[in-house]
Amino acid sequence: MYIDAHAHLDKYDEAVLSQVIGEIEASRIVTLSVSMDRAAYLKNKAVAALSTRVVPSFGIHPWNASDAHHDLQALDKLIVESPMVGEVGLDYHFVTEPERHEAQRDVFKHFVRQGVAQNKIFNIHSKGAEADVDFILGDLGARRAILHWYSGPVSELHKLTEKGFYVTVGVEMLFDSHIQAIARAVPPDLLLTETDNPGGYRWLTGTMGTPGLLKDVVEKLSELRGWQHAQTKEVVFENFNRLAGDDEWVQRLRRLFPLPDM
Repeated sequence: MYIDAHAHLDKYDEAVLSQVIGEIEASRIVTLSVSMDRAAYLKNKAVAALSTRVVPSFGIHPWNASDAHHDLQALDKLIVESPMVGEVGLDYHFVTEPERHEAQRDVFKHFVRQGVAQNKIFNIHSKGAEADVDFILGDLGARRAILHWYSGPVSELHKLTEKGFYVTVGVEMLFDSHIQAIARAVPPDLLLTETDNPGGYRWLTGTMGTPGLLKDVVEKLSELRGWQHAQTKEVVFENFNRLAGDDEWVQRLRRLFPLPDM
């Protein structure tokens, strides 16, 4: 059993979706499929109906925050409904206009306030804004968060993991020495794996990513940490299980897939 803690299954074309679901089922990949806006969440819910191993979540990606920050209360019904919160966060690297950063912070803070009140896990984008993400999460009392594809300074990474936040490593670890250093630096009890499929691998290589890439991620992580492949899978599963706690959505997974086979 594998854990893909950050993917965008809504972004697959219908022509390949059956193949994608087949890979998820064959390799027993619990897949947290995050959303960048309302339309993506609705599609992720439809994809989740095809596999009990897919968990959809609602968020507004920082790239889309300017379209949502004028009516934040309109988001609340979907936040309540969603098993987790994500993809949310800040991005000062790819979004360089300061006025858009303010909209990002407004939207992110709203999601964090709502998610904290509902005791939900956050799936977070933090590119170039790691310190502000750290401050907002701490200031608003967030306790359970996944830092997706963290690529910032290792010094800031330590501040985030000291708060108990989990960190994913994914396909860029296959190529990049800085991401490999991060994969070594994350405390073992806070490590998770991801693919950011289908776009992450495409951004790096020009080739669409599929769920089977997760095996390559686990293999590379095993090499970097000096673990066996099976040990890495076990560590990541135990971390995921601890993070999920007694949430209703994970209780459903546990009933469907007894823990040794989940």
